[in-house]
Amino acid sequence: MKIDMRDAFFSRLVERASADRDIVILSDDHGAFALNDFALQFPKQYINIGIAEQNMIGVAAGLALSGKKVFVYGITPFVSLRVLEHLMLDVAAMQLPVNIISVGVGFTYSTDGPTHHGLNDLAAVRSIPGIGILNSSDPENTGEFVDLVLRSGSPHYIRIEKEALAPFAKVENFDTRIQDGFSVLSSSSEKLLFVSTGRISHDVKVVCERLEKEFGIVAGLIDVQRIKPFPSEKICNLISRTNTIITVEEGYSSGLYTSVATLVAESGCKAAIHGIDVREEFVFHGNSREKLLAKYGLDVDSIFNSTLNFIKK
Repeated sequence: MKIDMRDAFFSRLVERASADRDIVILSDDHGAFALNDFALQFPKQYINIGIAEQNMIGVAAGLALSGKKVFVYGITPFVSLRVLEHLMLDVAAMQLPVNIISVGVGFTYSTDGPTHHGLNDLAAVRSIPGIGILNSSDPENTGEFVDLVLRSGSPHYIRIEKEALAPFAKVENFDTRIQDGFSVLSSSSEKLLFVSTGRISHDVKVVCERLEKEFGIVAGLIDVQRIKPFPSEKICNLISRTNTIITVEEGYSSGLYTSVATLVAESGCKAAIHGIDVREEFVFHGNSREKLLAKYGLDVDSIFNSTLNFIKK
């Protein structure tokens, strides 16, 4: 059953807030169904700051200094790029328990243009010392993120989807947990390994199934949920067994691809690495998310065809 990813996150937060009145949510006048439920149940633990994101980070830092466990919610570019300096100095430098909930990654707000596209937030936030980055791909890990960051007590940037997604079926012989930072969604092979993150992992899983059905090519698939600190050691054990690695992400290559390419270089892995991602340009086209993904080679058919070309080379 598909579950709205925002509801998966905020429903778990409602459960935790009922037992912990130090949990506080700030929003920049941006809503969600389950967030409205939180505001109704815990009106003293919810503050709508309004469209003033930089101020919101400052307020979040002040609340955290007073002992609160703070969650900040807004659209991806507005709670990453717009507040980057405040996030770095007010939150990360002081190691405060402030968690940024970023919704609208990639082309989610496709028709709103480059002001609303979440294509380079990973690169920006990755550059900040001392902040963890989580990227959800199904309802299970989305809900588990809440408990993970509350246990951590350190700052996190959490990317969640705006739409409903189904839970992933994990590969039985790979016992990975949310603390590991990734899941194995298709058994690894010596020929080809995909590394993806977020919603697009669902499409890559379809590509894996097509490759095996149509060409007999068995491809592995790793879905990375912890972008920073990157789960290098355990993923290294998987990439060392393969000849070709393909990263897939709904963003610029400065996100996941950079992390994986660095790992490949530093580990001495001999695998060829290719990235399927958004060409680095401003996207002004007012199309649907699906049409933009197709335009930039990130729909299922395009990923499938690009993979065949990489294998031929």
